[in-house]
Amino acid sequence: MLKQRILTALLLAPVVIVIILKGDEQIFTLFAAFLAMMVGYEWFQCVKKSSINSLVMSALVGISIIFINKASFIEIDVVRILIAACVIWLICFIWLFKPHEGKEKYAKKYALGVGVLLLFGASLISIHQLPQNGVQLTLGLFILVWVADIGAYVSGKTFGKHKLAPQVSPGKTIEGMVGGLLFTAIYGAIIASWLGYNWKYFVVFFPLITVISVIGDLFASLLKRHNNIKDSGFLLPGHGGFLDRFDSLIAATPFYFAFIHYIS
Repeated sequence: MLKQRILTALLLAPVVIVIILKGDEQIFTLFAAFLAMMVGYEWFQCVKKSSINSLVMSALVGISIIFINKASFIEIDVVRILIAACVIWLICFIWLFKPHEGKEKYAKKYALGVGVLLLFGASLISIHQLPQNGVQLTLGLFILVWVADIGAYVSGKTFGKHKLAPQVSPGKTIEGMVGGLLFTAIYGAIIASWLGYNWKYFVVFFPLITVISVIGDLFASLLKRHNNIKDSGFLLPGHGGFLDRFDSLIAATPFYFAFIHYIS
């Protein structure tokens, strides 16, 4: 499993990096829409196993993200995105404290999925299109999530004793989460120095964004448990599906976008 996970990451990461660094606005918009569609399909399948419904809803999400980027009369307002993201992920966070409730609340979980993915797509494209360091900051976002994942894995395997959320995701530990926070704080200082920002902001806010990414990871686990699913998919060997791999990213992106907006 670990070898498959590493091999998939080694194959997937260069593709993502090339698209971020070399892709123009159209290519990156299609990439963001594709990513949202793949994650969305698996999210909706976790809510309720209905391939047609999941396909239609995920396709609408992808088309909406492209439309949001193309429509000149739609303005991406960072304050509205931040408020909407806070509300949606607060609902998800509260739900984690009652994991056995709400299994039949399909409409609510569908709506949360649509909201999460639209915020993710709009924020990701907006970051990439920033006139100053947009491409570098987009790459920095993906690396942030990867660093948090690696830090949590290493710390959890080495020191993990206390379960973080045993009813939702038994494999995650408090020690693993602390390790992820420390790794991202160090990474924040490095990327701030590289791009010429005040490192203090990055050292503080990168771990906070990582906490939100953990909520995204845990809520995805909750969705799978509600439908008795181990992995959200099978397209990424060693990782499971797109939701398994990018659940942290979709949660972190709107908050990362707001952070970058306010320090620029």
